Amino acid sequence: MIELDRSRPLWPQVAAIVRERIESGEYPGGGRVPSVLALVTEFGVTQVTIRKAVAALRDDHYIRTETGMGSYVLTAKERQDAQRAGGDVR
Repeated sequence: MIELDRSRPLWPQVAAIVRERIESGEYPGGGRVPSVLALVTEFGVTQVTIRKAVAALRDDHYIRTETGMGSYVLTAKERQDAQRAGGDVR
């Protein structure tokens, strides 16, 4: 389990760690982000915390979500296009 600073809100910390993994290529463009339940187990937080982190990553154009399918990392081109359009990549 990853240790988080419990004196601060948890979801931004989780989002930052996942963002770092995306930027480093650990979670490659087009690849799937671990499931909510897998992230709950890894970080030792609630589903609500993970869902807030996922929403922040989606809003920042790092991932897209497909209902019932999971979340996927946007490629650099997809991220650039989404940022340029200011659109929703859900």
